[in-house]
Amino acid sequence: MAGIDDLEYRVLRNTSEVHEAWPIEAAGYPSDEAASLDGMLYRYHNAPHLFFGAFTSSGSIAGYVMSTQSAPPLVTHESMGTHDPQGTVVCVHSVCVAPEWQRKGLATRLLKLYVDSIREYNREAEVRITRLALLSHKYLLSLYEGAGFTTVGVSSVEHGSEHWYDCVLDL
Repeated sequence: MAGIDDLEYRVLRNTSEVHEAWPIEAAGYPSDEAASLDGMLYRYHNAPHLFFGAFTSSGSIAGYVMSTQSAPPLVTHESMGTHDPQGTVVCVHSVCVAPEWQRKGLATRLLKLYVDSIREYNREAEVRITRLALLSHKYLLSLYEGAGFTTVGVSSVEHGSEHWYDCVLDL
């Protein structure tokens, strides 16, 4: 198997790639937390510039980051199902890696390259992104902190059965 340096990192190009990402989402999250295919397609159709993936040489998706824009400074329950093109906060809804690519550093690489892609986007954007925000379970905080995020505290968002923590990265 190729390593993470051999992958192509880029924005998803079409809905077929979203369809290919959905089984990774379904396998990567408990059923009460995973986005539906319709939810992923909504996010792609409304914020395609915020759906970033890692692809093998054969074109299969190894992992992705999926987001929308919002005005509030932290992820809210409402932001999970909406996209505000005037929002200056990118709400990261999923960071997901295919099982065969897990524990190889791909999630961290995806996050760091995603942040770089947002900085690049800001160079020509009418609405500049000032912050990335996400929700994390306690056991994943070190992953996000390793990618440059800061843990703010316990989130008020209830989604699924476990508690969430707010994490942010200011640009």
